[in-house]
Amino acid sequence: MAKGKKHDEVNEIEKELKETDKTLAESKKNNNIKDNTQTSDTSTETKEEADEINKKNEEIEALNNRLLRLQADYLNYKDRTEKEKHSTYGDAVISVICDLLPVIDNLERAIAADISETDNFKEGVVMVYNQLKGILNKKGLKEIEALHKPFDYNLHYGVSFEECEDYDDGIIIDVLQKGYTVNDKMIRPAMVRICKKP
Repeated sequence: MAKGKKHDEVNEIEKELKETDKTLAESKKNNNIKDNTQTSDTSTETKEEADEINKKNEEIEALNNRLLRLQADYLNYKDRTEKEKHSTYGDAVISVICDLLPVIDNLERAIAADISETDNFKEGVVMVYNQLKGILNKKGLKEIEALHKPFDYNLHYGVSFEECEDYDDGIIIDVLQKGYTVNDKMIRPAMVRICKKP
């Protein structure tokens, strides 16, 4: 009897296993059917989503390209306006200095003149001259060195030739009017006399 009970229990367990196998198989079938319908639904959904994502990506790329172009245009505009500002300022400084060059020439003539009056007058002129030259030097004014230098047509304006034994041919022996540059840009050439060997 003990064997019969165990046999019956084994049969019942086998029946339960078969039933669970059937229910599992049926649930798998149902799931497969559901999966197939869902995949067809999701495949249409994923195509639409993919198209929408592609459109969004294209919009983002177009906006990024536009932003990059705008940034480049802005940087170019900034550089251009900065250069224009510097050139305008430089031109204004050069214009004012050119207007003041005759004043400097006259002050130099006054200092060079032998005045029989009191030395106080000459000291005052020298002070005004030094002050004016100091201000203009801060703005970039430099005198072109010419005396006893070789003649350079880029910097000097030759007025006459003079025979001279003391210097070599082509050397400047006299400066009639000083030349100046402002920030390495020539605003007036030096007016000079040049040595010419006989």
